[in-house]
Amino acid sequence: MTTINVQFSDATEASVTSYFGCPQDPDLYPNQAEISASDARWKAYFEAQLASIQQYLPAPVTS
Repeated sequence: MTTINVQFSDATEASVTSYFGCPQDPDLYPNQAEISASDARWKAYFEAQLASIQQYLPAPVTS
């Protein structure tokens, strides 16, 4: 299972706003979590990015 380090827009963890290559300092970057590449929130974030950005992101996977 591929996992991805992300930051959510708020504590509800409803939508991803940032992608990180590794965990960050939670005091500087709140609302972080490690999610699966099959998570629907990751797919929504990935699909909202330009194709030129998507090439640098882990692709969503189907479970």
